[in-house]
Amino acid sequence: MQPFDPNDYRKRVLAAVERRGGMEQSDPFELYDIPLEEAERLTDAEVAARVAEVWGFWQRQRDHPKYRVLVGVLVDNHERLSYLLLDESARRAEALRIRRERQERDAERFAMLDAAVERLVQRYGGVPAGKVAGLEEIGAMSGLSAAEVAERLRGHPVVADEPRAEPAAAATVLTEHRRAEIRRLLDEWARLVDGPPAPTLLALLGLDPTRATETAEIRLRAEALRARARELPPGRTRVVLDELLVHVRDLVEPGGPVTDAYVAAVVAEVAERLRPKVRAAVLVEDRLAGEDYDFLLEEAVEHGLDRAGAAALLADLARELGAQVEATPVHAAAAPPRPGWADTAPPPRQAVNAWMEPLKAARAALREGRPQEAARHIADARMLDVHRDGTTQIRSVADDVERVLAEAAAQWRTAATARAGARYGEVLALVEQLRRTARDVPPPTGYDVGLDALGREAADAVAEADRLVAAASAAAPLERARLLSQALTRCADHGPAAAELARTPVPAPHDVRTSRLPNGSVLIRWSPPTTEPADYRVTRQQPDGSWRVVGRTRTTELEDGAAPTDTMPVYAVATALAGRYSEPARSDAEAQPRATAPDHAAAAPTTPSRAAGTPHPPDPALPDDPMPGGIPVVTNPREHGGRLVFDWPAGVTEVMVVVRGDRAPLTHDEPGVRAWKVTNMRYELDGGVAIPADLPRPCHVAIASCRREANGRLRVAPGFAPAARLRWSHRS
Repeated sequence: MQPFDPNDYRKRVLAAVERRGGMEQSDPFELYDIPLEEAERLTDAEVAARVAEVWGFWQRQRDHPKYRVLVGVLVDNHERLSYLLLDESARRAEALRIRRERQERDAERFAMLDAAVERLVQRYGGVPAGKVAGLEEIGAMSGLSAAEVAERLRGHPVVADEPRAEPAAAATVLTEHRRAEIRRLLDEWARLVDGPPAPTLLALLGLDPTRATETAEIRLRAEALRARARELPPGRTRVVLDELLVHVRDLVEPGGPVTDAYVAAVVAEVAERLRPKVRAAVLVEDRLAGEDYDFLLEEAVEHGLDRAGAAALLADLARELGAQVEATPVHAAAAPPRPGWADTAPPPRQAVNAWMEPLKAARAALREGRPQEAARHIADARMLDVHRDGTTQIRSVADDVERVLAEAAAQWRTAATARAGARYGEVLALVEQLRRTARDVPPPTGYDVGLDALGREAADAVAEADRLVAAASAAAPLERARLLSQALTRCADHGPAAAELARTPVPAPHDVRTSRLPNGSVLIRWSPPTTEPADYRVTRQQPDGSWRVVGRTRTTELEDGAAPTDTMPVYAVATALAGRYSEPARSDAEAQPRATAPDHAAAAPTTPSRAAGTPHPPDPALPDDPMPGGIPVVTNPREHGGRLVFDWPAGVTEVMVVVRGDRAPLTHDEPGVRAWKVTNMRYELDGGVAIPADLPRPCHVAIASCRREANGRLRVAPGFAPAARLRWSHRS
């Protein structure tokens, strides 16, 4: 068993499990990275050590932006997943069971590929080299990689054949960016309105490509749609329709070469969608069989082509792949029956093609956001498939259904996590996504709320946060900050509330005064910033320059009974509100500007006032200790991609980033600084450290290294090395 590698595990195991749909699609041996073939040889101690390593890794990944939901589920099920692995006899039995499960799962995944390979070997005596690319596409439809397909083909001889030149791609006047934008808008329009989707701009006007030359009719319909757009209320529906009508005006209404280029682009996109399916259908017999032809014809029409154009496209694709089309003419079904032919007409091939109707129903249910109903239709189609050799289109649609169901399960888990964290904006977006794509998928077992109830709960939370933000706009400063904090408590990811709160500073007290009482204690008084009630935090400056909290109070005075008796200490008072603090007001604020050589640990006032013509008071001298506190320091701080990056020293996994606007900071806890802790894991995930946008630019940044004591207490370096400082001017 190889040593545990966290990065390799994340890419190899977590990514694969997430892609397959979650923990239910895996097994304990894969989740704990224990090779199944070594299960009988490993000792209990080795397995226990690996389980502990993986368990610790899961704990560290609980805030990973991509895998946090999956890791949360794994952590919750750790005991159930691991108990069978820790005992040798139970582990052997579990290994036998998992080995059978994996064989069955692999057999199902390789079924379509194996059927195609078997028929190729029967016909050609091996696998033609020109068919390998098609086999890889068939494998991709079942979730197989090219390497897995190559491994499966290793036991079959490869027959050489002549390579076929690919046809030149048709030139188009449309840029790929604009085509992608049109596809995105049409997909969003289909989600916003009821009724069948509009796959093309022509379909948006109720036309097919055969009428692309009817410029007068196109303009008439476009003008009617513009009138409808003007009647819509402001909102996303109107925005999307207006943007689509801009593309209609530029690409469809002009007619001539511009419209021809757009129609050609539509045909090219449909061809790209159908090419792998046509390749899979003609791979073995080198012909497009009737049932496959009918199915692909319907799919081409659904993507925006007319029936004649769809038939021509299928013929071109088959010809490109060296195959023939064996199907009745497109218009034959529409021709009226001739008199006297009713008794002599051949019987319909319902017994052969009976699977097509439930398959069409499955695709319709999938488009309408009902994947569970689609799964039932897929089961019916498989029962009616007389071939049952994996060569029909059933497997392709079934894979789409399974993918949507797996995505819905992951979205439900994410919604549950977001709800627990009061991130109702995220919940609302997930509910809308589930309504569009998986409205009939029930919530996870044990979940206490359904989709509609969850949507109402999220909408109520967002509406309540909106109300609090609106009320805060007319409130006094402290009340405004309090209302905005309540809005974020109700909906933690409410963007306007967070933005307003960042722009709303907590008002600071002023006129801090100190006096010595007869009992030796110090009485600190100050003037409140407003007439509103507020909490205040009082700190005392220590001889080493650090600050110690004296206490909190809702009044405007506080007695410090632990003050030193030999000198009058310096105090700082800050208004406290919902975890946020104002700029501190210091008891030596008036004397500070007159100082000529302030103490190294004293903090200069944020905005000192000076009379015109007076010299600028010198900043506190910066210490030049290369390793404050004996902790290795970070080096080479710099800006990269809008983030603060630096070189981590060996043995340091946590740092304190400190920012100050008026001068370089001296310590991480002095008044007037913004400081926050950053771990090396968060640094790696974020690609650096983001400097908050509300901080002034330019500003002074310093990084203090941290070290964990034996008792778990975090010790922060008492200062900053010269190599760990940076003047920051980048604006995000």
